[in-house]
Amino acid sequence: MAKGVCSIYYPTHWPCMLTSPLRQRCDWLFAVATLFILLGQTACLKDVVRGAKIDDSVVVNEGVDVFNSTALVNSKIGQLRKGDRVAIYHRAEVNGIEWVKIRKEGESKFGWIEARHVIPRRLLDACQALEQEYAAVQAQIGGRLKRETRLRIQPSREAEVITVLKGGTEFDVLKRQRVERRTPTTDENEKPTTDESDIKYDTWYLVRFPESSIYRVGWLYGGSVELIEPPAVAGIIGSGRRMVGAIPFGATLDKSGAVLKNYFLLDKQIFSNDPIADFDRIYVVRFDPKTGNYTSAYYELPVRGLYPVTYQTESETQAKFLVPLMDKAGNVTQVEYTAELLNNVWTVRKGKLPPMMPNQPRRS
Repeated sequence: MAKGVCSIYYPTHWPCMLTSPLRQRCDWLFAVATLFILLGQTACLKDVVRGAKIDDSVVVNEGVDVFNSTALVNSKIGQLRKGDRVAIYHRAEVNGIEWVKIRKEGESKFGWIEARHVIPRRLLDACQALEQEYAAVQAQIGGRLKRETRLRIQPSREAEVITVLKGGTEFDVLKRQRVERRTPTTDENEKPTTDESDIKYDTWYLVRFPESSIYRVGWLYGGSVELIEPPAVAGIIGSGRRMVGAIPFGATLDKSGAVLKNYFLLDKQIFSNDPIADFDRIYVVRFDPKTGNYTSAYYELPVRGLYPVTYQTESETQAKFLVPLMDKAGNVTQVEYTAELLNNVWTVRKGKLPPMMPNQPRRS
């Protein structure tokens, strides 16, 4: 018998060998008992057919086809749009694909869709709370997924999965966090990379997606993330180093009249022995219209810098960057750097270090 299907026992005889009037009373009790059994069966069958709602979800993709069953040969009975709210009534895995039985809010028709097209409403609420928490954090650099990866609500292998993203998905990187690896790896896409296999920490990135996305902010396992160098300055930091921040500012016209940005770059030695710092060099480059190349406007090494860098454009000729820097003891101060266009040349100056504040937070 299938799991979850009601089993009703019907007595074929009544164990009452009495004669009238006790027999009549016995027959009456039998009739009442049979009625209750039939009513119970009707209620049970109703539950089997309709099912009970198990979750509320939101559609995250556009043009999601709805089918009448999960069979290989099925029929399309409708389509959902991104943002539609649905109730989930059943989950099933067929040929390695997870399906959910849904009913769109405000409609009575049921159907089946692939589970990857929806996320629970409570997780969406958590995503929106995360988005609000980091609303003021600006993009540090672009990123792209190397492979299919789970987007999580917290930087942990045990955290709930918001959705599964395809390889090649792009986003902005807001923050990096190292988290102690407390449990064995169960996800093939979250196994440590070669240079991480001998440590007890995982790297996670807090990322932000375009405004068109239902989910805007979440955490991705660092081993699945490729940081993207802007094409204009790709390879400029040299071998043996990794670009981890690229913040455009200002504008310079080349000989053809095209507008090119300058860049406040952050990078780090690939085999650095400082796992806490996000970057160990600040490298500012400006576009030179005479040569058509990027040249150095500022260079500082070594530093122990942390995400996120805050920046603002004061005018077309000035931009400011507030950079969190650590001392040897791990105390953090905010240091201001000002880029300014003087005599048609972008120059950078470092502000004075502010007084060290007590009990400044440290990175683990």
